[in-house]
Amino acid sequence: MNRFYQYTEDVLSGKVVTGDLIKLAVKRFINDRDKSWEFRFDEKKADKAVRFFEQLNHWKGEWAGTPITLEPHQVFYIGQLFGWVNEDGFRRFRTSFKEVSRKNAKTTECAGKALYHLVIEKEAGAQVYFAATKEDQARIGFKDVQKIAEKSALKSMVKVMTKSVIYNDGFIKPLGSDSNTQDGFDPSWGVIDEYHAHKTDEMLNVLESGMGARRQPVIDVITTAGFNKDYPCFSALRKTAIDILKGIKTDESLLALIFELDEGDDWHDQSTWVKSNPNLGVSVKPEFLQARFLQAKNEGGTKEVDFRTKNLNQWTDSADTWIQDDVFMNCADPLPDLTGKTCYTGLDLASTGDMNALALFFPGDPAYLIVKYFVPKETMTQRVKDGADHLRWKQQGWLNVTPGNTTDYDFIIAEAERLSKIYRVTKLGYDPWNASQTAIMLQDKGFKIEEVRQGIPSMGEPTKKFESLIRNHKLIHGGNPILRWNCSNVVLYRDSNDNIKMDKGNSQGKIDGMVASVIAMTVWMRDNEKVPQFNIRLL
Repeated sequence: MNRFYQYTEDVLSGKVVTGDLIKLAVKRFINDRDKSWEFRFDEKKADKAVRFFEQLNHWKGEWAGTPITLEPHQVFYIGQLFGWVNEDGFRRFRTSFKEVSRKNAKTTECAGKALYHLVIEKEAGAQVYFAATKEDQARIGFKDVQKIAEKSALKSMVKVMTKSVIYNDGFIKPLGSDSNTQDGFDPSWGVIDEYHAHKTDEMLNVLESGMGARRQPVIDVITTAGFNKDYPCFSALRKTAIDILKGIKTDESLLALIFELDEGDDWHDQSTWVKSNPNLGVSVKPEFLQARFLQAKNEGGTKEVDFRTKNLNQWTDSADTWIQDDVFMNCADPLPDLTGKTCYTGLDLASTGDMNALALFFPGDPAYLIVKYFVPKETMTQRVKDGADHLRWKQQGWLNVTPGNTTDYDFIIAEAERLSKIYRVTKLGYDPWNASQTAIMLQDKGFKIEEVRQGIPSMGEPTKKFESLIRNHKLIHGGNPILRWNCSNVVLYRDSNDNIKMDKGNSQGKIDGMVASVIAMTVWMRDNEKVPQFNIRLL
């Protein structure tokens, strides 16, 4: 236990740099250890768990086949989880919440904890589940269990199967909301990996509700920071954990360790990174963080948010400003004569009285982009309040104003036909939300059309491609002022798997030209970069 107690001393002395929440976790342990009450810290139990871990072997990467060595912060964590017991010898902690940046070995830890419970604790009929919203996701963490068991001395003790690891009358399995759970569901240990991605607490409740017959069950929750603070990880469990560490609430059955930067820390200051990366220099390579940091610093946008969230464990809002104006306008070079050049087109039709856009994407190095805009005459003056200068744009030739107070789809079809006689239109992509009938009419005119829904599955990767081309000065748009305005209105929303889509957020401004441009790029990428086509609408 030398490493265990040395860690607590080094944290409190400042020798080991940690965030304030880890300092609070250490103080909680010391206070609990030194008082007379119903629980005690059993050093032999703690040491037994640590020694078990260090008899397991890594199965991938540079250490494959070599024994696992726990770092002091891991000894502190594993020792507490298995070392604290009540007067009857049953465990104190029934819920474990650990939040830390990626690549800090939390999934490997989960595999070891699950195997220890299955093989060493000898729970009668142990049932261990790796839980996620989908079984395929749950199998990612479960795979670590299978591989570590196969690479260690446990290989002769357990039976490793495709969907289970079996020891005597107990097992470890993956579990998703789509799993075919059989009768007898009676979990003794449940693992929830990357809890930030769970929209609801359904899986946590499924596990907890099934543990009623167990004497000392455990819910083991691990995660990295995420983007949605309304999900239960941030809004419920994490908040409760922090309140317990601060002494605002009391729950002696919850073990909480949160490795994060402190409020006021500058994410550019590399001396703070170890607070959210306790394995820095071990499983987290400094050169890897350096490379990620330089990308985030130089490119901003999605790269910055991803680095801060996943590599520094900072919770960020889901909506991010996308492309800065100076970056966008760096691609405002004049357009060359593109007559006869091959292009892909994207059509975004809004409501009947709103702005509509037709984009033409010319692939190449660099690629070129032309966007045509259309707005009904009688609604044009109403849009000044949106920050749009329709009259000036019309005078400069950027905006087509159609008669009446509703969208003139015949005008847009005629313009598409005119453009097809100037350029070689390969394919026209459209969002069926408002454009299905118009697309059919265009098809009758000889256009090859393809449906592109405005959702993350369809447009996530093309949106990233658009950003990459702009940031690398590989997509010239000619300084179109309406497109510039559209770009300034775009915010990015991320789903639980870090995929992105464009949105205008709370802005009253429009993003039609940006959407049309990415639709055009989507059909181009499907033809040339094997981007899979999905037709799933995200509501």
